[in-house]
Parts: sequence; C-alpha cells; structure tokens
Amino acid sequence: MNFNELSLVILKGIILSLLYLEITKANDTTPENIFLFTSFYIIIFNGALLLGIDPNVVTTAFVTKTIFTLIDERIKRKEEK
Repeated sequence: MNFNELSLVILKGIILSLLYLEITKANDTTPENIFLFTSFYIIIFNGALLLGIDPNVVTTAFVTKTIFTLIDERIKRKEEK
C-alpha cells in the first residue's frame, strides 16, 4: 500500500467516523473518538487485504452500520414521543 492509497483509506475512515459519531445521540464526536474509529477502520481494512478479502466489504460494513444506527435512532425517537 503506497502513500496515496493509505491517505485515501485514512480519509474514508475519518468521513465514516464523522458520519457515525454525528448520527448517534451520545454527542461523542471528539478528536480522540475520531482517531480511534479511524484507527479501527484502518486495522480492519488492512486485515482484509492481508486475508485476501475485498477491502470494499469492510467499507460497506461500516456504512451499513451507520445506516442501521440512523434508523435505530429514528425509531427510538418516535417511541419516546
């Protein structure tokens, strides 16, 4: 993995972390949490490369988790009203 590819993976991780952390009601979008989320994404992404799994599957899983969290939060808000 060269520098350009690594930069792209880091950027994807930061964007995914911002999306996920902003969607949750915990208001936990801090630099530390963004760093931890991005680090976890990079580790899982590189693990997929190492195991011969398409790394796009990892990105899709993170996006899917974000969408399901958004849906879950909306359902909880409706139930609270």
